[in-house]
Amino acid sequence: MAQADGHGALSILEFCKWAGIGRTLAYKEIECGKLRIKKVGRRTLITMDAARNWLDTLPSGAG
Repeated sequence: MAQADGHGALSILEFCKWAGIGRTLAYKEIECGKLRIKKVGRRTLITMDAARNWLDTLPSGAG
């Protein structure tokens, strides 16, 4: 799992727990290019930078 200082990477499952979303939505975000991934062999990883960038691009809720 990624370190709190922002280094490291998350698996898809770890990212989903971190972001509070399901795997289906995570894969949709990857497919449409909103969430960047890295491949290590067959393993799919999401860097903490990519995870935070994805979160930063989400729309803000209206209050």
